[in-house]
Amino acid sequence: MMTPTFRGLRPPFIRSPAGDCPQTYRRCSLPMLDPNALSQLTQLKQTIRTEKNLSEGTVRGSQGRFGFVVLDDGREAFLPPDEMARVLPGDRVEISVKEKEDNQGSKKIDAELDKLVSSQTKKLVGQYIIRGKGHFVAVDMPQLNRWVFIPPKARGKAKAGDYLLCRLTRHPFEDGKGQAKVLEVLGNPEDANIEHKVVTQKHDLPLRWNKEQQAQTAAIASSELSQLSDYDKRAKLQDIPFITIDAETTRDMDDALYIESNDNGWRVSVAIADPTSSITEHSALDRAALQRANTAYLPGKAITMLPDDLSHNTFSLVEGQERPALVCQLQVNSDGAIDSAEFEFALVRSAHKLSYEKVAAFLQNDDKQAVAEDCQPLLSTLLECSNALNQYRSQHMLLMEDRDDYALELNERGHISDIKREERNLAQQIVEECMLATNRSAGDLFAKHPESGIFSAHRGFREERMDSIEKVINEDFAELKDLDLRSAAGYRELIQKLQQSDKNSTQLDAMRLMLQAGILTTEAAPHMGLGMDHYATITSPIRRYNDLYNHRALRAILEQGSITPPTQESLDSLQTRISSTRQSSRDLEQWLFCLFMEQHQNEEFEGRVFRVTSQGITVQIKAWGINGFVKLDPKAFKFDADRMTLVNDEQSFCLNQTVKVKLAKVDMDKKRINFTLVPQS
Repeated sequence: MMTPTFRGLRPPFIRSPAGDCPQTYRRCSLPMLDPNALSQLTQLKQTIRTEKNLSEGTVRGSQGRFGFVVLDDGREAFLPPDEMARVLPGDRVEISVKEKEDNQGSKKIDAELDKLVSSQTKKLVGQYIIRGKGHFVAVDMPQLNRWVFIPPKARGKAKAGDYLLCRLTRHPFEDGKGQAKVLEVLGNPEDANIEHKVVTQKHDLPLRWNKEQQAQTAAIASSELSQLSDYDKRAKLQDIPFITIDAETTRDMDDALYIESNDNGWRVSVAIADPTSSITEHSALDRAALQRANTAYLPGKAITMLPDDLSHNTFSLVEGQERPALVCQLQVNSDGAIDSAEFEFALVRSAHKLSYEKVAAFLQNDDKQAVAEDCQPLLSTLLECSNALNQYRSQHMLLMEDRDDYALELNERGHISDIKREERNLAQQIVEECMLATNRSAGDLFAKHPESGIFSAHRGFREERMDSIEKVINEDFAELKDLDLRSAAGYRELIQKLQQSDKNSTQLDAMRLMLQAGILTTEAAPHMGLGMDHYATITSPIRRYNDLYNHRALRAILEQGSITPPTQESLDSLQTRISSTRQSSRDLEQWLFCLFMEQHQNEEFEGRVFRVTSQGITVQIKAWGINGFVKLDPKAFKFDADRMTLVNDEQSFCLNQTVKVKLAKVDMDKKRINFTLVPQS
């Protein structure tokens, strides 16, 4: 952590004639103060601090030069540009809170920085900029518009335009003038895959395994299944002809399916890869997996949570190979209700590796050449069962909104050569329904054993948007005004009622933008977004650390043992790392999208309104899934933040509305794409 720095009572700074930068200073000496004067000065400082309205919070930047401090009590204080220049996003600060009213009578909070409590920013990634005699790194950091000075002796062999990895050597809190030192030149804009390299460094994604981790990997990969400590206790299910259904190129296959019909419906067997069979808690690989949190799927590259030898082979449910697995046996009734769920650790052998595309070709196009003949009855039965599961969820829970996927094809430079739109198919539905059923069953089991597993919870609407939502319901859906929207049952009923009519789709989309983010917790909380009482993921232990942990929790329950639950602090840390890996993928995609769109200047596209603000609309190109912003005159439109609409006498815009746009500008510095509207003919 950075050493706390106090504002005020600083020695004055005098410009130094040395150096070639106006940001070089030397301190003046101050006359010595006698002990009594020092005591009075200390007492005066304490009195001043006592009289201030001080609060702590975390700095959040913006797209402009200003920022905010999110206070620990949930309030948000405005940081004007001169104050924002002294801090970095994520800094913990103590501020003097000044409350005032705006022209509409609403209370606003301004922040004056008082103390830097801590800063987690140690490294900076960005592009080398030279302006006159000043040398800077233009930092690539969300919500930060800042150049940081690089002194002459800290520049190394960097050249203008290079992408750099730097260390922050001087925090800007004291006077708004930070400094950095070049640690590594990552490359120049013309290098192949430079975008991947920059994003990987920006998000501190680990690319290598240390010697201890490599040694453990080698030991696991070379060991025999019979050496497993619980080998004799495991159920021997190698004769069940499980199948895997994944993308054609997938190698980390962590789930396999089998199904049989019975008098009440179906008996579904879900086999899940079991890395906990060999990776013990707190071992080198376990610590590495916890640090990585999950597999980062970047365009053209995956940075795996576990070493490739293990995730692609030793633990992967490879066709024809015997593997350790956690197996969930589900009795699904003919109406799609789950009557029972049983878990056991077993040995399995996948009989076939199938792809989504070929399974969909068989199920949707009756292409009997797409999959092996002995798989066809199994797939047909799985489809019947998944339809029942889906129908049950639509009646008793909530269905997720269907969105198309987009596959990026990259060239040798790592840039996009083509984008393929992929509609959701029946093969994906089968896998999705089986995974949801398995995770829901795990959540229900954990709920019976307090503080055993990690739940994936979702608490519905953001509290600060509840007034807006209730206002819309009272005005437009009066028959629903008595629902308790903070409860799982009330939220579920609201969404189900709105889903019954297509005319409500725009308002549903607006409400989805008012939802909280999902959280990880050991509390048996509901997942309101899915409409489920409990939900705990166990189906991707090769790719997600919380799934890996939940396998250990299930083992403790099955063996009547114990497990030490993670603290909320450690769960929050895990959640932060998961969010960071997801953001890395979004950052790289946006960079590649901008490069791709530069090749399509002045072209017109059909899109849908993805988001609405007072300043304009974000439009997503339907063919490619690329977003761009259309700026509109806020004085010419009335913005309804509750319904997410912009309206005037001639035009109106709402979510999911189809519009035609023209590419106006690609801002590579800010990674933004701007459109203009094409007038309707």
